[in-house]
Amino acid sequence: MKLTYQTIIQNYFHRFQAEVSMAAYSVSYPGRQHHLPPEFYRIWLFHEGAGTLQVGGRSVEIKPGQLMLLPPGAFQAFEAKADTRIGLYWCHFQASIGDMDMFDLLQLPISVYPDDREHIVQLFEKLIAACRSPLLTRELRIRAAMFELLACFLECGGIQESTLRAIEPLEKMERVLAYIEAHLAETMSIDDLARLAYLHPNYFIGYFKSIVGYAPAQYVNRRRLELARSLLENNELSITDIAQRVGMQNHYFSRIFKQYIGITPSRYRQIYNEAPKREEGTEGTE
Repeated sequence: MKLTYQTIIQNYFHRFQAEVSMAAYSVSYPGRQHHLPPEFYRIWLFHEGAGTLQVGGRSVEIKPGQLMLLPPGAFQAFEAKADTRIGLYWCHFQASIGDMDMFDLLQLPISVYPDDREHIVQLFEKLIAACRSPLLTRELRIRAAMFELLACFLECGGIQESTLRAIEPLEKMERVLAYIEAHLAETMSIDDLARLAYLHPNYFIGYFKSIVGYAPAQYVNRRRLELARSLLENNELSITDIAQRVGMQNHYFSRIFKQYIGITPSRYRQIYNEAPKREEGTEGTE
């Protein structure tokens, strides 16, 4: 996948918010049908039994090990087969990512089959326990388990680059981000970037931030510093050369790098180069 698309999606996930309302394990008995109000997202793991799920106009066969992500906005109902019962881990949550519903835009599948089913069960058990916990840290544990579940679903379901190319806001930003990547050593104006997206400069700044997650100047600096960090891991270039590669004066580069990473460029290179030696030395003493 193109770096520009990766950047957009990762920044969306960085801003992703999920509010879990409830999580539990339930059993549905043979022949019993459930009609579900589509007011929030649901993530389900069918643990035992079989049946049929109706989502909008689609019918999906339910099987053990199936992990499902069901969006709001479509009629949903499921029914256990006459000779079996369904054991279901489930969670209800509200989700938002900026101004667009990324789950809809990515055209994700309704269901996937994770390779490590036991891991998914463990995550649901952690989520259920966290929801019932009286501890002050319960919200952190809820989010940790919830985010891990969603990550597993997305990794199994896959995000196709062809889908991203069909999304107009992402396609506009792809041109802009590709230009930024190619000109990190140069001065870039808002007018130049806005022209690539066919937008007025005054509108472009807010539009860019709503898609990418950062104002244009912030994003350019972050990409310059990320490039600088990768160049520091190679000893072929001096720090002065690296500063030039990312379009910064040497003194400004050192100051902004320390502000972003927490240490100076020279100290970063020293730590990076010493890490393998430390590991080799530790291994040799065992």
